[in-house]
Amino acid sequence: MNCTGACFALAKNCLLISSSIFVIVSCGQAGQGVGHESNERETAVSIVGDQFQINGAPTYEGRIWTAADGREYPVEGLLMNARLVQGVFDDLNPETRGQWAYPDTRQWDPDRNSREFTGALASWREHGLLSYTINLQGGCPYGYCRNQPWDNSAFVPDGSLREGYMDRLEQVLDRTDELGMVAILGYFYFGQDDNLEDESAVIRAVENATEWVLDKGYTNVIVEINNECNIRYDDHEILQCERVHELIERAQNIERDGRSLYVSTSLAGGRVPSANIVEASDYILLHGNGVQDPERMVQMIRETRELDGYTPMPIVNNEDDQPWRASGQGWTGESNNFAAAVKNYTSWGYFDFRRDTERNDFNLGYQSVPVNWHISSERKRDFFDLLAEFTGSPGTPKVSLDVSRETNTVSVQIEGERDDAPVDQVELLINNQVVDSAREKPFEFRISEVPAGDHGVRARVTYRNGQRDVIVESPYYQNLWWPYGGI
Repeated sequence: MNCTGACFALAKNCLLISSSIFVIVSCGQAGQGVGHESNERETAVSIVGDQFQINGAPTYEGRIWTAADGREYPVEGLLMNARLVQGVFDDLNPETRGQWAYPDTRQWDPDRNSREFTGALASWREHGLLSYTINLQGGCPYGYCRNQPWDNSAFVPDGSLREGYMDRLEQVLDRTDELGMVAILGYFYFGQDDNLEDESAVIRAVENATEWVLDKGYTNVIVEINNECNIRYDDHEILQCERVHELIERAQNIERDGRSLYVSTSLAGGRVPSANIVEASDYILLHGNGVQDPERMVQMIRETRELDGYTPMPIVNNEDDQPWRASGQGWTGESNNFAAAVKNYTSWGYFDFRRDTERNDFNLGYQSVPVNWHISSERKRDFFDLLAEFTGSPGTPKVSLDVSRETNTVSVQIEGERDDAPVDQVELLINNQVVDSAREKPFEFRISEVPAGDHGVRARVTYRNGQRDVIVESPYYQNLWWPYGGI
């Protein structure tokens, strides 16, 4: 085989597809194959001009979204995403570790966190989410914070990789690959980068992480060197915007059998990248935090495309925290940053966290630790429903609980169950333990021993969509059997 004909000249990897089997042939060095594990991988991302492709076909192939005014906007080639950076989170500081305890077990468990992240992936995929940002140094577990006494880093001070973090990441990326999704893998987060001892350690960290991805044979990972290079990287000049292109290029130049990774970095909300970043990057990352007016989102996209050094490449907004907050905005209409991005052919990603008044609501927030990774709040569901509308995806059923304290019975309600994806099993969990399950309706459970103290209750619904198992959960109900509320 060679890199002609069906191969795309602008793609880093050529994809030759026959039926359901695809073979990757590197365009980087003719005649060489791919990494030793990549033949087992199912998902390969490539960039062709300003489009993303998966396995040689544009994402959301053929999809056109029709706005309320009748205008049509292409979605094909975009990479809809969400900021889910805590997927491998841990805290190695014993003085702060306890504050991340789950409300049902009263303990923090990094393996549970990654396991539940992995379990939720298919439900996000059902709504059309093709990508997410996950970070080797996470993000602020409160959404926004200045001081970070916790120790959450996949890197030890000399830039070596921590085995536990990478084991959890492998679990996440394996499932991502199976589902035909793409991970935006961030390396550094301001505040946690301080744990690296010097610039040489930062460089080694970039090299080690990049080599790890390539050695594992992943073809569905793109890289964000650091989150917001213009924010508080005081200890490491090479992570600041003026020099971060050096790390972008260093990561790009690492190859395995002719394969390399697509690399970029991001700036704070409302900022567009400088020329050195644009010229070095394979795709452009924008952040919409603080962008209260969708017209500003449009302006940012326009300014990016007019930058010196810009050539047609994808623009991806992978962090936007409150796209509805200005007057007149809202998820249900088209006056929000998400719709503005789609109308201007830009991928978009949602950043959800628990606000100060929401600190005790486990159902809210995708960055606040501990995380309920399922679509467990109206705010999450509103985003995913709009995502499904843009991408033409079926979505998932909405699950809730109805309890009778007189009979100690819990009824699981499933709204929007699909004929093409029947429910396979419903499980009831109390304090993270399965106490009962059923495969036939009605999904109703009588509890013989009602919890005497604090307790958390949720239902887990599993169904199959083709060959794909999908898990959907109800919100987490705190102290469901307490007589004075607690839901």
